[in-house]
Amino acid sequence: MLKPILSCLLFFSVAAISPIYIVAQFSRPQFVPGELLVKLRPAVGNGFFSRNRVTKLEELKGSGWTRISAPKGVSLRAAQTNLLGDPDVMAAQPNYYYYLDASPDDPRFGELWGMNKISAPSAWDTSTGSDTTIVAVIDTGIQYTHEDLAANIWTNPLEIAGNNIDDDSNGKIDDVHGYDFRFDDPDPNDEHGHGTHVAGTIGAEGNNTLGVAGVNWNVKLMAIKIYDSTGLGTTSAMLINAYNYVTAMRQRGENIRVTNNSYSGCDEACGYDQATKDALEAMGQAGVLNVFAAGNANTDIDASPAYPGAYTSPSVFTVASSTSTDTRSGFSNFGVENVDIAAPGSGILSTIFNGTGYGVKSGTSMASPHVAGAAALLSSHNAALSASSLQATLMNSADQLAAWDGVVRSGARLNIANALSNQTQCDI
Repeated sequence: MLKPILSCLLFFSVAAISPIYIVAQFSRPQFVPGELLVKLRPAVGNGFFSRNRVTKLEELKGSGWTRISAPKGVSLRAAQTNLLGDPDVMAAQPNYYYYLDASPDDPRFGELWGMNKISAPSAWDTSTGSDTTIVAVIDTGIQYTHEDLAANIWTNPLEIAGNNIDDDSNGKIDDVHGYDFRFDDPDPNDEHGHGTHVAGTIGAEGNNTLGVAGVNWNVKLMAIKIYDSTGLGTTSAMLINAYNYVTAMRQRGENIRVTNNSYSGCDEACGYDQATKDALEAMGQAGVLNVFAAGNANTDIDASPAYPGAYTSPSVFTVASSTSTDTRSGFSNFGVENVDIAAPGSGILSTIFNGTGYGVKSGTSMASPHVAGAAALLSSHNAALSASSLQATLMNSADQLAAWDGVVRSGARLNIANALSNQTQCDI
């Protein structure tokens, strides 16, 4: 059974919209309000300006163009049309803005090839994230004291640290930054390193003169620990408890929009697990988009399903790994039915635990947080987007590439700048 295709998804053209779609455009101003540039015929006198009720602001010497202000009370479009009807005007246009792509001052940003591939610098001109958006990182925990992560770690606003009391009555004592479901204690600090690396791609603090930058410069990372220092040993019960915690905190009012789940296949899910799927779907029903790694077995998971990424649940968003040349990473699972989108996953630099370190890892585990981070950035930019709308937008706006045609459902690799500019609102 393949994943249901949401009725709001358009994979090839956002322009070909049926009536049930609403596509909103969000962008910065395109031109200076009230100003036009005109190219006048030679020897035009000052009478031209008074005749057209415009004010000469600046002669752009050597170009033949003049910057003017439009008449008061007249729209820029109408003023342009009127000027083009004047025989002394050879051309007239708005005074367009030009924008630099926002590049952070993090010293190792230049090594983050994936951020450039998904057009993150262009996206950052529009939004760098928000500390009101929470991503639950379900993994080996997070080193929440890391220099590039500490500022973006979620803190439970209703819990008092270290008093050994369940202040918020959620059944967990001192769950200040999340919870450790592997050892059933309130300290989700990373003992392995995988979760810290994933967290850095989602939300390493940007523009702080340190290390790297995540897809979100500003975000809150909730640490949900389900593995020990070996990265092995998760059970269905641990996953269910972790998922239920996220659902409960979301229902309480914590703005958890996305989970990142960089695990697949054995030992996490050696087969179809209905109990886990039920808990996973409860997160989706609470309004959370659940991003999963497709797995690293170089396998078609349509033919040989790898769970949880292959679950037929609307909130499951499964990610394959791409290379710097936009081909499929040799290890990456794939599937035109059960894998939704591709994202950078080979040779990804991010935060690592034990001190203030940074390191390179590869895997669909590294691809998934690019998508989870993109979903969070999109949510911060437009909080009205539902989980279905986040997923639809990311798929509709991704870059269609021949290498991914017939390999993943969208046939495309993530492009977050396109997503911020072309949003699909699912009316379902």
